[in-house]
Amino acid sequence: MRYKRWNQAKIQRKKRQKFIVMMVIAAFFIVPFYYFYPGIFTFAGYAYTKLVKSYIATAEGDFYFTSDLLSDAAEVPVYQISHDWATGAIINFELRNYENQINVSERPVTYKVWAQPAGSSASGTIVPLGTVGQRRHISLTVPAPDNPAAPLEVLVTAVSSRPYAKTLQGRFVILPAISCSVADNSGSPVATLTITLSQAEQPARNVTITWQEGAVPDMTSPLVLNAASIDLVSRTLTTSLHTGAVYELIFFKESPEDNYTSVTVTGA
Repeated sequence: MRYKRWNQAKIQRKKRQKFIVMMVIAAFFIVPFYYFYPGIFTFAGYAYTKLVKSYIATAEGDFYFTSDLLSDAAEVPVYQISHDWATGAIINFELRNYENQINVSERPVTYKVWAQPAGSSASGTIVPLGTVGQRRHISLTVPAPDNPAAPLEVLVTAVSSRPYAKTLQGRFVILPAISCSVADNSGSPVATLTITLSQAEQPARNVTITWQEGAVPDMTSPLVLNAASIDLVSRTLTTSLHTGAVYELIFFKESPEDNYTSVTVTGA
C-alpha cells in the first residue's frame, strides 16, 4: 500500500489564502451593514456602560447613612433646646448605618460631624455587624454665647466620606431656660421684673433672684411668700417656679426718678 505524502508548505499556504478570502467576503457584507446600521455596533459598548452604571447604582443603594435628628432633605429640620448656660449646652443625636432593619450598609461608614458657628466636633467609623444596623451616639458641646439671654441658632452637619459622600444636617435653636427683663421704670415708684421659663421635661425648677441696692421686692408676692429661702441682707431669694411659664415680681424703688434694672435671675 502506498501512502500519499502531504506537503506542509502547501497546506499552510492554502490556509492563508482561505483566511484572506473569508476576510474579504466578511468586509464585503459588514462595511455596508455598518454604514446603514451603525447603531448595532455600539450596542455592546452601550450594554457594558449600562451594566457598569447599574453596578454603581446597586452599590450606592446598599449604602445607608442616616440619623434620628439630622436629615439630607432640602428643608433642614429645626429643633428647640432650653438651656440656662451655667455650663455649655449639649446637643445629642445618633448617626446610623441603616435606613431600617432591612436596609443596612454592609461596609464601614466613615463620618465627621461639627457644629456652627461654635461647638465641638467628632469623627469616627460605623462598623457593620452582620445584618444588624449599628448606631453611634454623638454629643456636641456648644459654649455659652456673648449674650446668653438671646436665642442661639446652631447648625449641625454630619458628612460621610467613605464609601460614599452624603451630608446630613439639623438646625438647633438654643433658648435660654430662664430669661428676665425689667421694663423701663423711669419716673415710677416701682420696677417690674418679668421672669420667663422655657418648656422643659421637668415641671418646675429652682431659681435665684438677686437684686442690688435701690429697691426691695414686694414681700406679699407669691414668689416671695413661697420662697425656699430669702436673705434681705445679701438681697437674694430662691424659689421654685413652673417651667413653660411667665412670672412678674414688683420692686419698690427708693428713687422713683431712676430707671432701676439691677436684678438678675439664674438657675439654682
